[in-house]
Parts: sequence; structure tokens; C-alpha cells
Amino acid sequence: MRRTSLLFLLLLLAAAPAALAYNIVLKNGGILFAREKYTVKANKAIITLQNGTVVSYDLSQIDVPGTEKYNRENAGNVVTLETGMDRSVPRSAPTAAARTTLQDVIREKKISLGAAPLKSSQSESSTSTFQPVEPAIDQAFRKILDGASIMQYRLTSYRGKVRLLATANTEEAVFNLLAATARAIADLANHEKGINVDIVLTTSGGDSAGTFDMNPEQARQLVNGNVTAADYFVRNVVL
Repeated sequence: MRRTSLLFLLLLLAAAPAALAYNIVLKNGGILFAREKYTVKANKAIITLQNGTVVSYDLSQIDVPGTEKYNRENAGNVVTLETGMDRSVPRSAPTAAARTTLQDVIREKKISLGAAPLKSSQSESSTSTFQPVEPAIDQAFRKILDGASIMQYRLTSYRGKVRLLATANTEEAVFNLLAATARAIADLANHEKGINVDIVLTTSGGDSAGTFDMNPEQARQLVNGNVTAADYFVRNVVL
């Protein structure tokens, strides 16, 4: 099936550099997925993650030779989200290493991408198990999600558990939602209100963009930059 990467299109329109991503290898064996090569200030490496979050690491934590080698051998290695838009446009012959898409990851987890989109008007009106969330939780999420310019979402309580339903059409939108949700969960945990949140993401065309069960510890690792949104996606996407 012919598809067009929305992220790649946006990068082209923004006249971005040819490199689609820059991967930073840490001495502890971890890998950070960045938008571009880090900049150095004093003894710190300033890194812009793929979800837009800016973090800093001690230069001593970065395997510089390993990072340069990794990027030479994995040119253009970036996780992208593709949709069924512009199906009539043929895909050009690959000139770099094959890219892993978010939907490839979802397929590997046996998630069906052909299901009809989740419509809150149907699901919430047909069952009494959907309830409003507590005011403190609602306020914490709205403050952070609205501040991150995330507008297409619905927060509910389903069978006693908080559920976030949201629309995400690009890789950046998926990672932005995961990062924003992590900040909200971490903020609640800091106020002694630790909760797990079911995150259900779909594209505007009805395809699954991933389902997750995020807990306070995972949220803390995302917020602190110990785990990237891309890493979290690969490790934790579920049916």
C-alpha cells in the first residue's frame, strides 16, 4: 500500500537539513533519539529530543566515538508515523537504510490498524462505565495539554481508571502527547496523587496510533529524559 510520511513532508516544507535524525549513544548503552546533533555549552551537551523536549547531559556521559560511528552506519534512521493520505503518490526508490515506522511497531504488537476510529459520542453514551475524572486530575491534565497546544483529546474515567483519548496524525504529535501526559502524571505524583493512565491514540483517519498504560515511574523517566518518547513507544505500545 502506497503511503506518504507526514513527518517527512513537514520536514521538507520547513526546509530542514537532509539528516532526518541524530542518535546519541550514551556510555551506559542507552540511545537518545534527537532531532539534530547536540550543542556543547561548558561541560554539558544540549540535546533537542524528537518530541521537542530540550535536555542536557554531562559530556562525560556521551560515547562520542560511538555516536559518530552509529550515525555514519545508520544514516536516516528515524521512526516515522505514516497514514493513508496521498495514496496516489508513488514512493520513490529508497536511497538510505529502511526506516522503521510507528505503524510497523504497532503491527509487530499485533494491533489492527483497520479498525473504525473510536468515537466518544458512541462509546460514552452507550455505557455507564464512563465517568468524569476528579477535578484535580482534570485540572492537571488540561493545564499541561492545553499549554502544549493539544486540543483534540478527551479525558474520562473508565471502570475506575483514567483514560486519555486523543488524535495524533504525525510522529511529532504522538511523541508530544506522550511527553505531555508524562508531565501531567508526574505533576500529580509530586502532589501525592499517583495514577496510571490508559492512553488511546488514533489518527484522524481512524488508524491506531498506539495504546499505552503509563504509570508514575514511566512518567518520571520520560520527564527526566532517562527515556525518550520514541523509546517509550517501542517498549510500551500495547493492544
